[in-house]
Amino acid sequence: MNMKWLGRLLALWAVVCASGYAQIEPVGDGKTPGPLKAQHLTVELVTQHPYVYPSGEFNAGLVFTLEEGWHVYWLNAGDSGEPPHAKWTMPAGISATDLKFPVPQRLPLGPLMDFGYEEGVTFPFTLKATEKAKPGKAHIEAKVDWLVCAQVCLPGKAVLGMDLDVLPAKPAEEKTDEEPVGAIGSALKSLPTPLPDGAKVVVNATPTEFLVTLHSPDKGEVWEFYPFDQEQIKNAATQRVESFPGGVRIHLAKAEELTKNPAELHGLIKLDDGWGYEFRAPVSTAAAAAIPGVGSTTNGGATAEIWGFLGLAFLGGIVLNLMPCVFPVLFLKALALVQSAGEERKRQRSHGVAYTAGIVVSFWAIVALLLLLRAGGSQLGWGFQLQSPGFVAVLAAFLFLFGLSLAGMFDIGLSLMSVGGGLAAKQGYTGSFFTGVLATIVATPCTAPLMGAAIGFALAQPAWVTFAIFTAVALGLALPYMLLSLQPAWTRILPRPGAWMETLKEFTSLFLFGTVVWLVWVFGRLFGEDGVDRAVRRLAGLLRI
Repeated sequence: MNMKWLGRLLALWAVVCASGYAQIEPVGDGKTPGPLKAQHLTVELVTQHPYVYPSGEFNAGLVFTLEEGWHVYWLNAGDSGEPPHAKWTMPAGISATDLKFPVPQRLPLGPLMDFGYEEGVTFPFTLKATEKAKPGKAHIEAKVDWLVCAQVCLPGKAVLGMDLDVLPAKPAEEKTDEEPVGAIGSALKSLPTPLPDGAKVVVNATPTEFLVTLHSPDKGEVWEFYPFDQEQIKNAATQRVESFPGGVRIHLAKAEELTKNPAELHGLIKLDDGWGYEFRAPVSTAAAAAIPGVGSTTNGGATAEIWGFLGLAFLGGIVLNLMPCVFPVLFLKALALVQSAGEERKRQRSHGVAYTAGIVVSFWAIVALLLLLRAGGSQLGWGFQLQSPGFVAVLAAFLFLFGLSLAGMFDIGLSLMSVGGGLAAKQGYTGSFFTGVLATIVATPCTAPLMGAAIGFALAQPAWVTFAIFTAVALGLALPYMLLSLQPAWTRILPRPGAWMETLKEFTSLFLFGTVVWLVWVFGRLFGEDGVDRAVRRLAGLLRI
């Protein structure tokens, strides 16, 4: 079930549990502006002046004060929720605009992301009077409804009212340039503004993302995008921001429900001091322009960023050798190197090159498949093979047999295990190559520290950057054995071959059995309620064989 449907069900459940808005007993009788106490909040009607006059416009606001941990919603509530509404009853000649919504904040709720307000918020609106407004007293009334949420959501209603003096003309003491103060003044300053002069927004669509590029001199450390329309972006997805001289680019993952690109994107870009820009921009399917600092190798900042992630990827690949999925393979190759200490140096180095080539080629194959699937609109990442029950079952069975062999249950042999088949008996270099392939395959369930950020960055970049970063991971994974093969003298620090090798092999098998347990759990989650039982029966069948 995707996040949007989960959000809809949660919102529906909240309304159903409360028997719907229509059956809620409202607080207030329309005679007072409040504040009125409702569940987990108070609500109040406020105005800038206690009067109106013909041809005049007046600021007013609907003030919500919330209990700690509770929130109400923005115009687009996000994955679940509903914004407040107000229905007005006015005398002839007086009207009210729709509520205006200040810049919201992101409100994570489990796997969902809502947009709204905590602590308190004022929704400003404008009262307007025409020549039809009769001098004297005028009573205005607002029927307000809302949804207030924390871990649960509760609908609420209130009826607020206020008496205003209708004056025949503008009072002499009223200042023309008077700025609103208090809650109304703060709320008006929190409303999104149009783009300033000289600023512009360009939106490019890829199969998986919207790239929103804001050209503006404004500086900030936090930039967030909020869509006015639902089902356009994955609200809970991380919004990656790239800064460059003169603007920012925000990467937005497309919503799963979005079947075709909208003609335009109506959005809000929030800056770190709480204010933001509202914009509408046409959506282009053309490739995003290379601008200084974003996707351009001629810019020092962009180049430094790519080199930084290349370094993280390389270090992550090195650390990946210590993960329980990969360490046994590297360990067996190191033992094979100890046993072949008498071979020519050139031959040992050739084994290292073949092993490295096996890893690099395997990583390139994975990247090529990822890019092809990404071009088709799939959202996949490192370890995507683990979404296939068949692949998980085969990998678990292989590692289970691998572990049994290391534990001494039967002897496959170092040369055979280092190949992953009968290839080693035919060609030693072929065996080293396929050991690299094997190391890559068994590495897919693992993600080393530093590696996750680099791969996440790579999958949102152009193809050449993706290939470069995955190649850096591959080279880091191959580095330890490659160094030992280039400098065989370093193997002298290892003990001579003997009984200790068998003991260490048995100990190493524990890492593989731990990985198998985790893969069985993954298989169970993919296959259904009886998935774990199925996996255990298959592994038991291997034992009988």
